[in-house]
Amino acid sequence: MIDLKQVHPGAILIVMILVVLSCGRQNGSQVQGSRIFEESGQDVQGEPVMLFDTLIHDFGTIIEGERVVCYFDYTNSGEADLLITAVEATCGCTTPDWSSEPLGPGQSETLEIIFDAASRSGEQRKLVTVKSNASNHLVRLTIRANVNNSV
Repeated sequence: MIDLKQVHPGAILIVMILVVLSCGRQNGSQVQGSRIFEESGQDVQGEPVMLFDTLIHDFGTIIEGERVVCYFDYTNSGEADLLITAVEATCGCTTPDWSSEPLGPGQSETLEIIFDAASRSGEQRKLVTVKSNASNHLVRLTIRANVNNSV
């Protein structure tokens, strides 16, 4: 038996932090081969699973007023048809476009996102939430850009 009176308080704190951090990863992004997906923690047998190639797109430096487009490729790696029910952006400057058709197991598709840098400046970070019938029913995509006001 360990006498807790003899254990350094810093050691207890480090162990507690490690436990909290390891528990927090259960519902985070996971890398599976070269593919990325968001786990739901649910059994995926017989369900669709939405698997994105990447969850982040960085436009780098763009000019204010520019409209730029990026694409997020995804695959249904599950066992049933995948249906995206909604795609919501955190800002009106970000416009998503996606297929409303069911995606069969093993099939791939592309989600398009347009970012309008009009009246924007500096570092920009926009979130796009993809909702679907997949076991990982919410996936958050991020776009980033540094908007420069000078030409």
